Amino acid sequence: MTEERAQPDAPQPDLPEPDLPEPAASDASPPEAAVHAAEHLALGRTPDVRADDPWAEAGRKILRFHLAKMLARVPGVIAGEDAEEVHAMRVAARRMRAAWRVFGDGFERDQVRRYRVELRDIGARLGAVRDLDVLIEIAVSYGEHGSHRQRVGLEPLLAAWRAEWQARRVDLLEALESERLVEFVRDYEVFAETPGYAAIAIPPHAPALVRNRMPATIWSAYQDVWAFDGDLQTADLATLHQLRIAGKWLRYTLEFVREPLEPAATALIRPVVALQDHLGTQHDLHVAGSLAREFASSTTLTDAQAKAVAKFVDHLDQGVMRLGTRFGPAWRPLAAADYRRGLGRAIARL
Repeated sequence: MTEERAQPDAPQPDLPEPDLPEPAASDASPPEAAVHAAEHLALGRTPDVRADDPWAEAGRKILRFHLAKMLARVPGVIAGEDAEEVHAMRVAARRMRAAWRVFGDGFERDQVRRYRVELRDIGARLGAVRDLDVLIEIAVSYGEHGSHRQRVGLEPLLAAWRAEWQARRVDLLEALESERLVEFVRDYEVFAETPGYAAIAIPPHAPALVRNRMPATIWSAYQDVWAFDGDLQTADLATLHQLRIAGKWLRYTLEFVREPLEPAATALIRPVVALQDHLGTQHDLHVAGSLAREFASSTTLTDAQAKAVAKFVDHLDQGVMRLGTRFGPAWRPLAAADYRRGLGRAIARL
């Protein structure tokens, strides 16, 4: 049973324009500027969103939190010693893009458009490198469990993917070591640490807080997932990929308000993550198979190399089919009435 509230939502007054701090001039290199900003922005282990936060300020908390996480990974990405650095930086960038999708209507569009454009560009560069990391990992793992002949036969494919990875990495490093990154960091830092900046004024008696706007947002994200129910027995891979994207938005939306949804949040998020992992693995195998098949058809290979690539593609195709037959257990918990009841009870806690 939820706690009764004695007072209705107070009208949101028009606030004066916030005083924007001037970004400090600095001769730091772009990576140093990113690390400095990450240390300055980092406040805690979570964004600390609360049910009574104003909508735009809740979004600002989340954007600040994940901006710090993203920038903290810049040195590791540049060093290139651990592929997980790229993965972690990409995840933080994705969560910021998701936050803009959820909370973006709380801000003036023209004021914040440049942040979103820059973030999309950085995310695309990170994604290009990360996708090739995954492809190479799939091929290397397959080779480790195969014969020496099979590993040798896959070398031309791996060499091509590694060359493409190197080119994409050079493109990413150019962005991370550019003055454009410094300008992005400084502008975004001002936005992230200035309450009220670029926030749209909310008229009296309009939903203005997390607790009276997030319920509809969560249900909308869930219904986009639930809408796939009934068509999945015959769904093709493109449809399943769309479901994966819908699941991603639901997961991020729930994660943004994890604290006020607790103690139910973890139980609600877990099946979404399981669905994403299942569909993500299937998608990665399908992409790897398609690209390997395309490589074999467009490259002059020896008979042994062609056979090795064909065997690899067959292995990947079988993996895609196997995951397709095991989709039910990943989907049923999320589509069950018990999940919706749990979701409703959690929302009622806001």
